[in-house]
Order: sequence, then structure tokens, then C-alpha cells
Amino acid sequence: MLRTKTHVPKSRPDLVRRTRLLDRLDEGLLMDKPFTLISAPAGYGKTTLVTNWFERIHRAKAWLSLDEHDNDPVRFFSYLIATLQTVDLTMGKESAKLLSESGMIPAQALVVTLLNEILKAPKPFILVLDDFHVIKNESIFRAVQAILDHHPPFLHLLMITREDPALSLPRFRVRNQMTEIRMEDLRFDLVEMGAFFSTAAGVKLKDEEVAALEVRTEGWVAGLQLAALSIKGWASEQVSEFIKAFSGNHRYIIDYLMEEVINRTTPEIRVFLARTAVLDRFNAELGDELTGESNSKKIIARLEQANLFLIPLDSECRWYRYHHLFAQFLRTELTKSEQIHVQQRAALWFADNGLPEEGIKYALAAGVFDFAGDLLKTQAPRVFQRGEMVTLLDWLNLLPVELVDGSVELAGYKAWSLFLLGKSEEAVHYLQRTDEIKAKNSDPLAEGRLLALRGWIANYREDPRTKEIALLAIERLGDQDPFFREVSLMSLGHAQRKNDSMPESTATLYKAYDTARTAGHMFTSLGALLDITMNLVIQGRRRESMGLCHYALEQYVDSQGKPLLMAELLYIPLGILLYEGNDLKQSRDYLEQGIRASHSIGLNRILGGDAEQTLALVYWALGDFQSAWDLLEKAKANTDAKAFPIIWDRYKAFEAYLLLNQGDLSGALAWVESLGPKPVDSITSFKEIPYMVIARTLYRAGRYDQAWELLKRLRQFDRERERYGRLVYVNIVSALVLQALGRREEAIRSMEEAVNFASAEGYVRPFLSEGSEVGELLLAVKASNPEFLKMLHPPSISSLPNSGTIETLSLRELEVLSLVAAGLSNEEIGTKLFISLGTVKWHVRNIFGKLDVGNRTQAVVRAQQLGFLKKSGP
Repeated sequence: MLRTKTHVPKSRPDLVRRTRLLDRLDEGLLMDKPFTLISAPAGYGKTTLVTNWFERIHRAKAWLSLDEHDNDPVRFFSYLIATLQTVDLTMGKESAKLLSESGMIPAQALVVTLLNEILKAPKPFILVLDDFHVIKNESIFRAVQAILDHHPPFLHLLMITREDPALSLPRFRVRNQMTEIRMEDLRFDLVEMGAFFSTAAGVKLKDEEVAALEVRTEGWVAGLQLAALSIKGWASEQVSEFIKAFSGNHRYIIDYLMEEVINRTTPEIRVFLARTAVLDRFNAELGDELTGESNSKKIIARLEQANLFLIPLDSECRWYRYHHLFAQFLRTELTKSEQIHVQQRAALWFADNGLPEEGIKYALAAGVFDFAGDLLKTQAPRVFQRGEMVTLLDWLNLLPVELVDGSVELAGYKAWSLFLLGKSEEAVHYLQRTDEIKAKNSDPLAEGRLLALRGWIANYREDPRTKEIALLAIERLGDQDPFFREVSLMSLGHAQRKNDSMPESTATLYKAYDTARTAGHMFTSLGALLDITMNLVIQGRRRESMGLCHYALEQYVDSQGKPLLMAELLYIPLGILLYEGNDLKQSRDYLEQGIRASHSIGLNRILGGDAEQTLALVYWALGDFQSAWDLLEKAKANTDAKAFPIIWDRYKAFEAYLLLNQGDLSGALAWVESLGPKPVDSITSFKEIPYMVIARTLYRAGRYDQAWELLKRLRQFDRERERYGRLVYVNIVSALVLQALGRREEAIRSMEEAVNFASAEGYVRPFLSEGSEVGELLLAVKASNPEFLKMLHPPSISSLPNSGTIETLSLRELEVLSLVAAGLSNEEIGTKLFISLGTVKWHVRNIFGKLDVGNRTQAVVRAQQLGFLKKSGP
């Protein structure tokens, strides 16, 4: 951490006090406005105004000087936390711990935790974000916007910038929640200009001279300061002549005046100024290195005494920088080759003095790429573990392509950075080039890192080599790099989930979890835990999985006892498990919370779609059909179809499933036909759900033999791999198909197997989601588990009069029936339920057949007699 970035600049005592502006800043505090924006081009005295203001107010202050490298969200938040801790050491402590322990968590996930910590600030304070115009990262804008929107009562945010930030400024203006000071406000008026020259140059100007300067500079502070330096110590006649000759725009003025200032210095000072100006910061030791002299300390003292645009960056006055305009001018004093020479020497000095990241920056700027690459290799693991992917990828992109491609270590970090920044397709393309890179290198650890990513992506692309790649990665990595070992173990667990026994997969994922916990990697430990709970869902260990979710949500909490944002992902498996138990409203709430967390963390594109698909089913079961379709469309739009085709295929299958539930058999069949003459190949975990949709569609279409052939394979797959949670669904649909084939005894056995397992783990929803035909088969197995069958509704089978002769109505048929009873026409029912007129007529015919009636009135009366509908009247 560069502590100079959190140093509060000192105010100079000899400057003009700008009372009118200071009063406006005071007013913003008194009116409890949460935000002050000071926006103007360079050289208007923005920072000076704030440091002057700080001298006269009694409130805690925190200052963060930003630079272009702070566009890395993790770096930005690291420095923001360090800045807040200059006010109170406990503020941001939890966020810093989360950031350091998480391994890979994106920084934007810290916003909620950090906000909670700011809310507990013990005293009012002002947070200054200086040079905010360098920030271009959208996630940082969103984070700052969130902080302002929540308006922690003790925080006043002050932003200094050359251009307006991408925040909701109009909203703050309308609500009178912002103090604004702009270029027009910062211009010196005539009185301020006269006082300034009297103080800064020791010269009392005539009124007409002040007016002339005001016209020529338009009150531009930097121009006035340069003019003051130029005329300091001059006689009044010289001053008058100077002002007459002084004209032009800002660019001309600064060149003209700086030339005047520089010409008044000694040659040794000019050399020092030109060389140190190449750097963002310098100290006396570095100055000696760049000039080859040993007098830098004395020169710095002379520059400070002369007020020559030198800005101290720490309270010890060890590190310095120049005003941006002055530095920009000084750099023009050197040729391009001279600047490169300075950057090369600076790179070596920073690397030798324990500041390798700055060494990398100047080595890249100087084009010393071999040295930069070597330095980068030493720093990449640490920067990667901190999660600063933006910084790492920026460095790698500045290196020649052949240098990165010639190093399996650098290539591995580039591929991982692309992937974790959401550039999945680029990562996949880059991985395709790495086989040749790998062949040229013999570093097993670096190769292991590359294989870890290859295995992770292979899993989502249904690559049959996933298991082989993951095992090879684990072998290459050994115990040397815990994070990549964790990722490789998770890839292996995923591969085993597809084709091996589920207990074997779960055991591997527990190894990943234990490795991550030992290493203190919260991100991967929770990721592995999420995978374990999903495995238990598939295995049918519903109660155990729910217990594990609740345990983790109690363990991974903040100081207020609330689950950490990453831990909130566990609401996804918990919501799925509650859906299976038919607790629809709680399931909906948990799934929505888990999906929000996945979006905040940036993992929504790579989680596989289980959350969105289950939530859509919950909406459907609750009758909110439009929300189900809307959610599906949003989820598809967020899916990288090229990088993860299997996830996209699952969404298309789910779309067909909703069409089937809607009664649109032709739409579902069109999807099946689009898969080609052989829609089913080898069965895997990812493909099982789409294959179940195919089986259901074939059943609804009356193609029972084809449906049964597919279901036999699915049953064998699930039984051999102990996937009992999935087997419940397969057995229910199998029972329906066998019944349709006239094989009633086999159908009853299949349904009985489903009931026996489901009752032990509380699986209710599978029976309610497969249509009314399930009811008759459940009656046939009622004696084997009567208590569990009482849970299956609506309506409860055991309470139906003459239930042995009446088919149970499906949820959709009950919805249509209730609207028929309310007097709606077929067209009105279709509009209300978002289904076609033909589909409504199909449901009405089914209702008439099941109730053994011939018209609407008879249907309503019969339904009331059977308890499907409440009787009207008293």
C-alpha cells in the first residue's frame, strides 16, 4: 500500500482565503448534504480550496488521491478501506478481512459490508476522493452511487474532479443533497486577484493592472500563480510591461509563464525538475539516482521554499509530486529517448527498493519488456490472489504477445484474468493457443495453473476430457498452490458428477472445501460448499443439504450476524430444496435473494442456470406466468452461449418445458425436432434435465415407446450413480408412460418407488408438477404411505369424494375451472392466463372429460360437489 495516497495535503499559510467558497462548503455541512462536488479543469485551485477549508473546520477527515491504476475495483476498495481507517481503525476492518481471505471475490461484493461498517462510524467525517476523473470503471461508479444512495449519516463525501462523474447528479440536485462548486465559482474575482499578488509576489498591482490580468487569465488560478512567480521581486515598471505583453489562451499562457519560471532556476535544478517530472512520485534518493548527483535533498528544500508547484505526499515530507500542469510542461524539456532512459533507471530503482509494482509500471513504459516480464512473474501470484485482475490483465496486455505466449506462467495468468473478468469467449480462444505454449515450457506449477482453467471451462463445455485434465492439473500443482488446487478439485468433482457415482463427486468437493478453508480462501470454500449442497440435492439428501446450508449461513456472517454476500449464494440450493418440499413463497424469497447475490458478485453468467430455472417454476406454480417467462428471457440474455453452450441448451430445454406446461405441445415438439434425428446421445448430469423434457414431450405427443426407451436409460444412469433426487422425477414420468403403454403393474411399482423415497426426504413438488394423471396412480399406492399422500395437494386425494372414480385435475385445469366458475369466456380466460384460445379449449375439454359432464354449468356444480370449488352463496 502506498501510504502517500491516503495523506491529507497541508494547506499553505500564505494563500488568499476564499471566504465566499469556504462559506458554501460550510453551508453544505450545516444543511447535512451528503455530497460535495468540485468540478473544474486543471489549475483552478480545487485541491487548494479543500485543504484551506480543512484548516477551519473541526471534523475528522480522510483523503484518497486516485490514479488510473485505481480502476481495478479490488485496488480501489483496498485503498478506500485504508483511507477510512485513518479516521477509525475499526472502520472497514471486516471488509478488509473479507477482501484478504476471499481469494477471488470481486471487490463490488464488498459494498454492502462496507456500507454497514460506515453506518457504525463513531463520529462525523469527511471523505475526499481526489482526481476522481481518472476513474472509468463501471463497477466503481455503481459502488460510489450505492454509498451515496444509502447516505450513511456520519459520512460527507467530497469529490474533486476535472469532469463530472457517471453518477445520478440530477437526482442529487433535485433533492438538494449536493453542494456544487464549478469553474465559474473558482475563478478569482478582482479583489481576490489583488490580494493574491500582494501575498504571493509581494507586489501591489494597480486596479487597471488587476483588471487586465483578470481579462487575460479569466481568473485562472494556475495562470495567476505562474504570473506571480514570474514577477516576484520586480520593480513596478517591469510589472506593468509584463502585464501588457501577457496575453493568449491558457495553453499559450502556461507555456509562456513556465518558460519564464524555469529560466530563473539554475541548470542543476532544471535537470532535477525535468527528470523527476517523468515519474508520478519521487523522493531524494530516487532524485539522486536519476540525476547522478547527491544534492536532491537540498534541491527539494529550495523548491519548497520557492513554492514551485511541489506537493508533499506524506507528513514526513519524504515523497513528492509536481502539480499536474507543471509536470506536463517539464516533461517537454526531455526528448523521448531521454524520458525512456529515466523510466529505465526508475524501474530498476523501484524494483531494488521493495516497490516492484512501480518497477513494472516504468519498465513497461520504457519498453524494457524482458525485465518487466521477469518482475511480473514474481508479482503475478500476489496480485492474482488479491483479486486485482484488471491490473494484472493491463500489465499482460502491455507486454509483447510473443513474450506472454512464450511463458506458460504468464499465459496462464492471462487466461485466468480474462475468464474471471467475464471475458469467457476470449479466455476460451486464448486457451486454444496454449497447447503450443505448454509444449515449449517445462514448469509443472505454471502448467498446472493453465490446466486448472482448462478443466474448469471444459466442464461447462461438456468436454469428455474434463476429468483427465483436472487430474493432470492436480498432479502438476501438488500442494504448492492451494487456490489452483481448489479449482482443479472442484473441476474434478464436477466431472465426476456428470458420469461417476455422486458420493465420489461429493467426496472430491469436500476435499476442495477443506483445502480452501485451510488456506483461508473464503471465495473458493463457499464455492465448494455451494457445489456440495447442489450435489446433495441431486443425490436426494434433501434434509442434509438444508442443514448444511443453514449451518454455513450461520457461520459466514458479518459483525451484525448477517450472512456475507458470498454466503448468500447458498440461498440458491436452499430455495431449490424448499421448492422440492412445496414451500413456494419461502422458496421464491430465497431464490430471489440468491440470484441478487450472484449478480452482485458477478457469477450469474457461470452458475449454470439452476437458480433461474427453479425460480421460474416457483413463479409458474404460484400462477405468475409472465414473471416466469420474463425471468427466462433475462437469464438467456445473460448467458454466454458461445463459451458455455450446454447452459444455453438447458435454457432452451426449459423454455420447451414451460411451453408444455402451457399446453403448447406443438411448440415443445418443434424444439425436440430442432435437435435432429438423434436428439439423445450420452447422458450426463448437465444433459439429464433437457432429456427429461424430451421424455415428457414424447409422452404428451403419444409417442410412448420412444419416451420409455429414453426413460429406461435415465433410470439406469441415476440408479448406477446414486442420483436419487433426480430418480424421483424419472420414476414418476416412467410410471405415467408405463401406464399409457398398458403396463399397469410396472407403473405402480415405479410410482411406489418414487413415493417411498420422496416421503423419507420430504419431496412433494415432483408429484404436483407432472399433471393430473399422477393422481390416479398415487391412489393405487396410497396404502403403502397414506400419511405422505395426505401432503400432496390440491386437492388432497384422501379427502376427495368418490376419489376412486374421479381423475385429479392439474393445477392449470383448476385455474381454468375457477375462471369458468367466475363466468369468464374462453377468450377472456386465455387473455388472463396468457395462453392461446386453442389451449383454453383443450383444458376445458379435459375438465369436462374428467368430471364426466357436458357443459360449463354442470362442470361448476360437479366441481363444487367434489370439493374442487367452494360453493357460492351463504
